[in-house]
Amino acid sequence: MYFAGQQSQLSRQSWLLRGACLALFMLLTACGFALRGVTPMPFERLYVGIPDTTQFGADVRRALRAASPDTKLVDTPKEAQAILQQVNDSRTLREVSLNAQGRVESYELGINYTFRLIDAQGRALVPDTTLSIYREMPYDDQVVQAKQGQIDTLFKAMQRDLVSRVLRRITAPDVHKAFEAAQEGDDENTPLFNPNEPQRPRVPTPWQTPSVTDPTNVR
Repeated sequence: MYFAGQQSQLSRQSWLLRGACLALFMLLTACGFALRGVTPMPFERLYVGIPDTTQFGADVRRALRAASPDTKLVDTPKEAQAILQQVNDSRTLREVSLNAQGRVESYELGINYTFRLIDAQGRALVPDTTLSIYREMPYDDQVVQAKQGQIDTLFKAMQRDLVSRVLRRITAPDVHKAFEAAQEGDDENTPLFNPNEPQRPRVPTPWQTPSVTDPTNVR
């Protein structure tokens, strides 16, 4: 009986220890998430050269406000200390496999996005950077309407991933260092860009019913 009681006590202690470890892990995870969620940028005024009439532009602005609440998003490049410029934005669609009848079984969806971050004098804080995201999707030409919705949903998910990757890049530690160096004039070899360069609008290629003979589907 004594042995059984001792064993029961050890079992309770083991469960308490496990519970304490789990609580500590959850606390550390929560703290880490909070720290990653807010990464203030080194400048006080930022101009975002992405049309705010698009979902992508709205998502980028929302993410920037959440990550750096003390940074004001201004309406013109002349007001800004830093400028986020959109250089190129394209979507691709290509067939990656065919069945025995020569019909498409799966497609690869891609987003290729190029941007740069410059200061008010046009000095590069983040030089031209291209982010590429690809996803594969099965395709059945008998249910085209359903697949159109699936493609739209997949592109939206890829776009959310793109917003996160852009945000991580422009809030990285080297951007802080580049901005400080630019402010101190230690950037003689930094590429210069036009801070008032007009931004290309984001016009994703509209989805069309795929055809295995359509050359535009081949990247």
